[in-house]
Amino acid sequence: MERFLNNFHFSWNAFLSHVPEILGGILCFTLTLFLANFLSKLASTYAVRRSKDILIANFVGKIIWTVIFIFGTVLALGILGLGNVSNKILAGAGITTFVVGFALKDIGENFLSGIILAFSRPYHVGNLIECTGVKGIVKDMTMRQTTVEAENGKIIMIPNSAILKNPLTRYLNDDNNLRQEFSISIESSKLQEAVILIKKTVSNFQYVMNEERPVKVVVDSISGDKIKMLVIYWFSAKAFHGSRSGSKSEIMMAVIMKLNEAEVKFSG
Repeated sequence: MERFLNNFHFSWNAFLSHVPEILGGILCFTLTLFLANFLSKLASTYAVRRSKDILIANFVGKIIWTVIFIFGTVLALGILGLGNVSNKILAGAGITTFVVGFALKDIGENFLSGIILAFSRPYHVGNLIECTGVKGIVKDMTMRQTTVEAENGKIIMIPNSAILKNPLTRYLNDDNNLRQEFSISIESSKLQEAVILIKKTVSNFQYVMNEERPVKVVVDSISGDKIKMLVIYWFSAKAFHGSRSGSKSEIMMAVIMKLNEAEVKFSG
């Protein structure tokens, strides 16, 4: 019992002698978390005001938070007298980063591509883009992938590295006006009649912006007595209450009905 009390007394005295270091380390770590959160939010807010880009703002905020957190954690360990431990942690983190980076190189590649896209900004949320055979409206962008909504309503996630490596097409549009197109093959003998009929039918829809951007019907290709036409029009997203693919379906059905009434032979 006496031995136990002596050991307890010795341990208690040792603990009391290290209380200032323990309190200093806890205070340092708490202050680190506070500064990391505060400064990262401040930097993100400033970046949004300057760049008007949420993706860049989030990236800047995360970088600042990580740097402050690592620096504050190492400092807190030093105050606790664990400087050697912090050095080993940093060395181990470097080795671990190399191993994990090699094993997850695809994820790292997408992340680095996201950083490049964040600063180059070839497109924004709401833009109509096409890449690797995928065409749709950009709904969300992260450091790893870009999410688009295709014409059929499907949500497709494109890796950022694929966008950076492959040709990217961005169609002209703004926040409220969207570009739409579809193709149809017409018999050559009634080409002019079909073009006039298609333009008139598409223009009659109230949400189609025919005055600002006239409906276009252009020749895409010729195959025998069939001429493939590309119908291009712009419509107001505010005036049309529905999905983008819904406007296309509605207009195509109207065009098909008018062509049938005029006895114009066509195919898809």
